[in-house]
Amino acid sequence: MRRTRARATRAARSALGLRTTGTVHTKRTARTVRTARGRLAVVAAAALAAAMGLPAMPAAAHDSHEPLLSAMRAEAGTAVGGDGIPGVIARVYKDGVSWTGTGATDAGTPVRNPDSPFRAGSITKTLTATAVLQLVAEGRVRLDDDVFGLLGPVLKTNPVAGCNTSTGQCFNPPPGSPPITVRNLLQHSSGIFNYLGDLGVLASAGSSFPNLPEYSAQQLVDEGASHGPQFAPGGGMHYSNTNYALLGMVIERVTGHSWADEVTRRIIQPLGLTHTVLPGSTPTLPTPHDQFFTNYLQRRGLFGHLSVPAADWNPSIGGAAGAVVSTSGDLITFIRALVGGQLLPPAQLTQMMTDLNPTGAGAPATQLPGVPCDPTRSWPECIVNPAISTVSSGDKATPGYWYASRPWKAVQADYGLGLTRRTVTCANGSTVVLYGHNGAGFGSMSYLYSTADGSHAIVLNMNGDWPLWELYSLNGMLAAEFCTA
Repeated sequence: MRRTRARATRAARSALGLRTTGTVHTKRTARTVRTARGRLAVVAAAALAAAMGLPAMPAAAHDSHEPLLSAMRAEAGTAVGGDGIPGVIARVYKDGVSWTGTGATDAGTPVRNPDSPFRAGSITKTLTATAVLQLVAEGRVRLDDDVFGLLGPVLKTNPVAGCNTSTGQCFNPPPGSPPITVRNLLQHSSGIFNYLGDLGVLASAGSSFPNLPEYSAQQLVDEGASHGPQFAPGGGMHYSNTNYALLGMVIERVTGHSWADEVTRRIIQPLGLTHTVLPGSTPTLPTPHDQFFTNYLQRRGLFGHLSVPAADWNPSIGGAAGAVVSTSGDLITFIRALVGGQLLPPAQLTQMMTDLNPTGAGAPATQLPGVPCDPTRSWPECIVNPAISTVSSGDKATPGYWYASRPWKAVQADYGLGLTRRTVTCANGSTVVLYGHNGAGFGSMSYLYSTADGSHAIVLNMNGDWPLWELYSLNGMLAAEFCTA
């Protein structure tokens, strides 16, 4: 009954426009809280609460999100060994309340605007996967369809490409061998090499940045296919942007339209994501935008990071795997609509969230007492917090605040159909299950996660790409928000 009342109260607050926003600029160590609501909405909400026997809610009540702000300050901190990211922004939606916060390195760094656009990187994969699953729901694609059957010999376009020189295996398996399916592409179980792991692609990007060459989807697929199969389809986990370049080609083959046009028509326009664009090969970010800096192409300096400006560059290297430009507000709207069932029928949404990558071979994770990590799997990724686990940390050089000031014990991630399920074990032993995706590109690192019901969601973006231990940073900020909520 209490849950029913709580849901009804949240629904009433949303319908009546009761929404509180707070903005905190950590550089100035000042907090400004703006509360906007109509008198009629207040009266109506109070009447509803009274009718249901609920206690009245204080007018300006909202979570200060101070633990998250503390974690953001640490990420943007300049302490010895700290990451020193120029700026971090966050947007949180919780039970009908939207909140934004910002963190900057020091007084000389411009405060970031939580509403400005950024490159969301591999969060693109979740949009692409959603479009594919809509086609599945329409009966135009099946998850078990053979990719070769849909696209032809796209992974072996010449006699040299498509073979693994160390194993001799090629993308022309003998009859009866398991095919590479749409499902394999979605969950990274295809065994196709990641084109961003190709030294030639990296050298080309490094030597030309920010004037990156323009890539077609087939060129990117050729780069990945040239390494041959990494394992048999369904036999492991290899996170590969090539999978999603192929999915973009599948969308185009089935619909007759580009993947970008279909994602725009099926997702961006219906949800009113007016600040989300799929820029193709357009190198400039929409303006006005924040500053962004990359250190991907240079060594970390002894006393800092040798970063260069990285707002504008050709995003065709990301394509259907990582080209999207968006804002924190649009991404919150998208993830809540997705998990809330607005974009997919129940059957496909359930598959997206539960059809997890099977067990595969790989480097085992460290098993700690009381930590729910399976060391026999290469995926899920299993990250533990040594500061509050039952064993001591062997990583003495890592700043202590990455561990001790962030209330988590372990995080385990499983990959579904274009969606990551991240299980956070909090310091008190409770668990929080989140769904979303990470995204990274030159100068930008982004994270989008939500509870399964969409009642609590977060977007994070860093305008520097050099965290020493990215997953510790991510897991710490997620736990700061969700373990202390």
